[in-house]
Amino acid sequence: MVLLLAGCTCSKRPGSGEEGTGGSGEPAPLGQDSTRRDGEELVLEVLDVAVEGEGAEASRTSFVTGESITARGRVRNAEELDSRIQWSLQPVGPHTGPAAPASKEGREVVFQASSRVGTKGNREPNPPLEYELVASLPLEGGETLEVRLSPTTFLRQEEDDVLRQEYLDFGTRFQPGRALLSIPGRPVLNTGNYTVIAESEAGGLSRLLNEMDERVRALLQNDVQEKPVGTRGLTPRTVVVSPGAPILTVGALGDTDPQGDDVCSGPRVGGRCAGSILAGPNGIADTRANNRETQVKLEDFVSSAFRNPQRNRAAGSATINSRHTRGSALDIDPRRMPIPGKTPQQLMCIVEAAGDTVVGERDSFTERGATLFLACDSPSADHVHVQR
Repeated sequence: MVLLLAGCTCSKRPGSGEEGTGGSGEPAPLGQDSTRRDGEELVLEVLDVAVEGEGAEASRTSFVTGESITARGRVRNAEELDSRIQWSLQPVGPHTGPAAPASKEGREVVFQASSRVGTKGNREPNPPLEYELVASLPLEGGETLEVRLSPTTFLRQEEDDVLRQEYLDFGTRFQPGRALLSIPGRPVLNTGNYTVIAESEAGGLSRLLNEMDERVRALLQNDVQEKPVGTRGLTPRTVVVSPGAPILTVGALGDTDPQGDDVCSGPRVGGRCAGSILAGPNGIADTRANNRETQVKLEDFVSSAFRNPQRNRAAGSATINSRHTRGSALDIDPRRMPIPGKTPQQLMCIVEAAGDTVVGERDSFTERGATLFLACDSPSADHVHVQR
């Protein structure tokens, strides 16, 4: 668990449930090295390593840059030597930057980490920043006591902080705290590189998807029953069922098939009626509105949701402050939705119209890729982007 040189002994991390004691009821040191001087044992002890930052718990040893990393030690049986303990935080791997300061003396010292992780974009998790903590005590006669704490156990970023570090490296306006990280209940909402996502509003992505689901269903089931079913004495061209409100670019789109001898007036798509339903030759209203009532799960058509900054750049996004990185945007590709009587372009326009209602016209738009804005009925469009 801890690698100690020069004859030191190791002990479990305080709070791990396996801690020892130093013989006086206090927690055992994290590491120690000893020698004998004038018949008495002289012991260099590392007592504690802790990170103090937003949401940090006592003795937390995962960190991000900007958070204080505090190390405490002592020289047992020679308290006057405490101020001469020399500390250094040594980076492990080329992606971890030098600590500030690189070294320091004293019983208690404070460091901060730095990052050398690039921001070119990738589709894999970033490596964690990690440090080896070294405490040493030079003694007369050339002897040195030394304790080394391995980054495998101490001062190595956990996944939450690897993700948070990306936001710091990119300099985004949104800087998520640990409380804003979560594992989403619906895996489709995570299109990033980690098992966790960051949201500017906890649960916001799931709520946005639910609202879009509800609105799309309403647009697919908004035909109007103009004449009650069974009404008689109508002229053949009397409208029994009319399409709902028109949708930008494509107009009104019916979602009802004629029943009895009622007839479809207007366009047909894929053999299904997309216009009004007329009473037909017998003059009776035989058709009930919305008899297709196709159930839609937009979850099956989400092409992108949360994206961490590296993934967002790899996807071709031109902005580091994309709503995807805030966990407040969805890309929905409805072209293969199994909706009878709807072309892929009409489906794209229906989803955009739903977004216009849910988040407003400025925050609902059709794209190809991450940067090309298109009309919703463009054959080149591949998704609708909805953000809040």
